[in-house]
Amino acid sequence: MKELELKNILKVKDREFLVSTISMNVRHSWFEGDDERKVYETMVFEIINNEVSYDNPKFNERYNTMDEAVAEHAAILKYPKEFFISY
Repeated sequence: MKELELKNILKVKDREFLVSTISMNVRHSWFEGDDERKVYETMVFEIINNEVSYDNPKFNERYNTMDEAVAEHAAILKYPKEFFISY
C-alpha cells in the first residue's frame, strides 16, 4: 500500500492550524492480514506561539481509503468552518 503524508498550515483570521493527513498501519495483530492493512487519519492542531498543540486536536477522523482522506484534507483547507472552527 502507498504511504500518505499531507501537511499544511492553515491560516484563519489571526489563528494558525496544522492540518495533517497520514497513512497508518493497523495494529490489531489478532486479525489476520491487519499487519498489511492501512487506515488514513486526518488531524487538525492549533499553532500557538509557534508551537503545535498536539495535546488538543481540533479535528480527528479516520478513513478506510486514501481517496477519502485526501478529499477530506482538501475540504478542510477550503472550508475549515465546516469541520472545526467555531466563533
